[in-house]
Amino acid sequence: MGFKVIAHRGVSADALDNSIEAFDLSIEQRADLIETDVQITQDGILVLEHDFDIQGASVATSRYAELLALKSHLVTVAQALVTYGDTIPFCWEVKAIGVETALVPMVKDIVSDSIWQKTEFTSFHWGAALILRQLAPDNPVGWLTHNWDEPAIKKVANAGLSQICPPAQAVVEAPELVKVANDAGLDVRVWAVTSPDLIPPLVDAGVYGGTVNWAGVARQILYN
Repeated sequence: MGFKVIAHRGVSADALDNSIEAFDLSIEQRADLIETDVQITQDGILVLEHDFDIQGASVATSRYAELLALKSHLVTVAQALVTYGDTIPFCWEVKAIGVETALVPMVKDIVSDSIWQKTEFTSFHWGAALILRQLAPDNPVGWLTHNWDEPAIKKVANAGLSQICPPAQAVVEAPELVKVANDAGLDVRVWAVTSPDLIPPLVDAGVYGGTVNWAGVARQILYN
């Protein structure tokens, strides 16, 4: 299967994160997926934004036009889908409960069948991850967590999710747990791959993939 290179908010080492430029670079650098953050504005627009406020304006309580005036490169989910829906799958990170029911049907309706089958969903919010599993039962759905131990693995497996997503460094320090997760039917997808030096031990451990800010560098390590 190989280690999947997941561009973290696009190629955010070389461009503004969650921007069209960063997403274009993800394709140029041959990432397997683009990871991005999804929130919803006061007027119901799904936007790709990591922080909960933009220059002091809360995403959840501001209108899209107000936020766009503060951040000109702010991208909507709809824009990303129309631009990339037939090109590269996304891993959609739900930042807050309430986004899932708008997000999942929109993605499924717009992208091609082949892209939909590769689309992934994830969240740090346990409740959101469970809702995502219900809405996208055939897609990879993961729980982003700081916990990397057998109780966390058991919790995710018992809930019927398909991925557990711990920090990369934690997996490097306890690689034997990857087999425990795999035996429980889970893929291990890591976040915070902060250095290229982390990739070889993650690959050796059997990790499914991870989010990196430098997709091209990661591919060079993997395939050169």
